[in-house]
Amino acid sequence: MVEQRGRAARRAELISATRRVAGRSGLTRTNVRAVAAEASVSTGSVLYYFPTFDDLMYATVEGVLEEMYEKRRMIAESEPDPAKRLVALIVAGVPDEISDHLRMAYESIPLLREQPEYRPLHRSIVERQVALFRSTIEIGAAIGVFRPTADLTMIARNIVALEDAYDLYPLIGLEHGAATYRANILSYARTALDCELDLQASS
Repeated sequence: MVEQRGRAARRAELISATRRVAGRSGLTRTNVRAVAAEASVSTGSVLYYFPTFDDLMYATVEGVLEEMYEKRRMIAESEPDPAKRLVALIVAGVPDEISDHLRMAYESIPLLREQPEYRPLHRSIVERQVALFRSTIEIGAAIGVFRPTADLTMIARNIVALEDAYDLYPLIGLEHGAATYRANILSYARTALDCELDLQASS
């Protein structure tokens, strides 16, 4: 049991080191030597705890995506008012600055071609975000705050798709400001849900 806990702690340390390296250098320029140096261990030690470096990268991306989702879920659970919850989720989904973790999540998308095992991770995070928005819309519709003009799942998917697109803009050099992107998404949500949504309500 002690040995298992020690192994789990060592794996967690290596994942943290990988996240730090990827945050500085980018996911595609992260390698086993850089991670070993960051963790102050040998490359052999890294590969002792992870069968391959790809396994370590997978565990790192999985952790980042899970952490991102958990933050969104906690926001949803902490706000009972569906309109305020919807706005808070959109604000969280389009941050003022692209964090290293969010950048890492998007940088892992091109890996899907060579490493299809990443596909379920990305599918899962998208579907769970859609579910957060859909459940929020369902609650709002049930109490008359929202009057959806289209299928609820389609509206939720469109909001998530808009968030992803606007998060990618700064990464490809299109910078119009997060406030503008959030306002655009809220404009769509107002139309699709036939309701008033106040951006200031989330602050």
